[in-house]
Amino acid sequence: MMDRYETHLLRQYTLNALEAGKSGPVKSPKVPLAYWLFEHCEAMSCPAPELSIYDIDGGHRLNPKHWSTFAPVLAALRRTRAAPPPSPIEVRLHWLGATLGLSELERDILRATVRVAMIKPVTDLAKAIEGAGGRDVNPRGLLVFTGRSASDINRALQPGRALRLLGLIEDRGGGDVGPTSTVERIARLPTTDPAGLRRLLVGRPRKAELAWEDFAHLGEAATLAERMLNGALARRTPGINLLLHGAPGTGKTEFVRTLAERLGAHAMFVGETDDGDGEPSRGERVTAYAVARALASRAGRTLLVVDEADDIFTGVDGDDARSRVGSKVFMNRLVEKTAAPTVWITNQRDRLGAAVLRRMALAIRFPEPGLEVRRRVAGRIARRRGLRLSAGALDGLARLRAAPAIIDSAMRTAKLAGGAREDIESAARSIVQAMEGAPPPPALGGGMAFDPTLSAADHDLAEVAERVSRSGQMAISFCLTGAPGTGKSAFARYLAARLGLDVIEKRASDLLSMWLGGSEKNIAGAFQDAADQRAMLVLDEADSLLRDRSLAHYSWEVSQVNEMLTWMERHPYPFACTTNMAEALDPATARRFLFKIRFVAMREDQAREAFRRTFAAEPPSALDELEGLTPGDFALVARRAKLLDERGSGALVAMLAAEVDAKSRGERRRIGF
Repeated sequence: MMDRYETHLLRQYTLNALEAGKSGPVKSPKVPLAYWLFEHCEAMSCPAPELSIYDIDGGHRLNPKHWSTFAPVLAALRRTRAAPPPSPIEVRLHWLGATLGLSELERDILRATVRVAMIKPVTDLAKAIEGAGGRDVNPRGLLVFTGRSASDINRALQPGRALRLLGLIEDRGGGDVGPTSTVERIARLPTTDPAGLRRLLVGRPRKAELAWEDFAHLGEAATLAERMLNGALARRTPGINLLLHGAPGTGKTEFVRTLAERLGAHAMFVGETDDGDGEPSRGERVTAYAVARALASRAGRTLLVVDEADDIFTGVDGDDARSRVGSKVFMNRLVEKTAAPTVWITNQRDRLGAAVLRRMALAIRFPEPGLEVRRRVAGRIARRRGLRLSAGALDGLARLRAAPAIIDSAMRTAKLAGGAREDIESAARSIVQAMEGAPPPPALGGGMAFDPTLSAADHDLAEVAERVSRSGQMAISFCLTGAPGTGKSAFARYLAARLGLDVIEKRASDLLSMWLGGSEKNIAGAFQDAADQRAMLVLDEADSLLRDRSLAHYSWEVSQVNEMLTWMERHPYPFACTTNMAEALDPATARRFLFKIRFVAMREDQAREAFRRTFAAEPPSALDELEGLTPGDFALVARRAKLLDERGSGALVAMLAAEVDAKSRGERRRIGF
């Protein structure tokens, strides 16, 4: 049985349809409408027409001579009746219209489309009036239902008007329209209390899983965001927008939850699923945001959060008006008129467009978390997952350079598989590989960890590392020169470990670009990434980036060196440049390096100790006859010996001698064509 209010509304819709048939352009109602009346007259407390259903022919319209038989139906429908209390659907739709500030016409259209979609007698009535299919209605049907003019109806349904822009009504094709799933979900909510409706749509807050100190790498930007949003919530300041951008998995979403808890606010995530927990359309997300924005203004300390914000704005700010998605002006106003502070999250900042970006009060770039942050987060996630990991295991996970979301997923996977440390690392490494498109270079077995006492240089490497690590200073620079394999890059990584820093290692080929200005951009990006991540930047083959400008033939060669020198001058964290060709460096580089260390071949005592550690055997006297050995030679021979299962000391020395001889031949070989 239909609700009394819905029956009352159905009577009004039916009267409109019959009156339109009598006095409008068409002089009699359609045959389908007559059939519909035979079926529903009794439910509407109307007398049935004094006409047998068998007297109605199969023509398009009812025979005019039978029109008079509908007079009692019209009289009954015209009889004034007091409207019963609004039905639950009516209350919810009225609340939605008031919340979104819809006009009376827009509310009437929304009410009609929802009834056509949700209440079968109204669905059938729409079919009888104008033949709209399924649960849809066309503009001519809306003209009948609402009693408004065709021009008003068509204007209200335009793409640039509220019903379409807010995603309340969508085009179903062939001129038919219907309510979006978001509107239907609101119409079906199990309460009519405005506060209850707000609670159901706002949802329950999800507890943050990370602590505020886990975002210390964001620096002043995080504390500024906290102070700004706290002030906006306290003063109910409209139009406050915060942008969080960065690579996937860097903690943007979790930062919002942690920030909201710190502010004593509710983070309301908007438009993440449709009515069936599926993927929402752009229109549904805009609708959800419009509703949430209105709700948040009445919901106390609430932050609106729009994740994957580029889905909403992509195409809005395009130069070609024909290819735009939605209204640029409308979307800009949607951002700047937000009643509650809104946090927009994106992995692709550029897709938001300049017009949207300039409306942000603050933008925070999320870099990859540093080593200490990853170690701390890994420990926190392990405790939450009920896994007991040693300090060494946490260190190993931290050095994977995996984002917190990846570590969390890996621990969940490993727990299902038994909880072994190796399983966690394997799962995390597989995701990193999938995201980067190529596996990280594997650790080469058979070698030895870097030991400063086994590398020869014109400085005491162990003493340099000790003093630098005790200094507490970060703005430290190194120029490490010498032949290949002498330990330059290994020493840089050793320094980073002593300082508790990650390493970002770049070769010249990673930074040099064929496009004008591209190299400078890549250089700036490398230094900026290192600063954001508080990592030590190691630039191998630095002579290609810092070549003497007096020998330059092109302007870009000069600008490239200038860019390097500028960043070297102001970089706040340790960096090291390695090169085999120190003589090719621009003279201006000299004052940019606090330490200039030249690496040379190993001494006899170092070579003998390296032999013991690498091959677990006493070195034969023939080893002392080899000049020019480097730690790299031992690492290479160790790998080859393992492959060949070679353990004889004599054979091992012969392999080392071959490496020394190969390097000597390379130095004597002339380069030419």
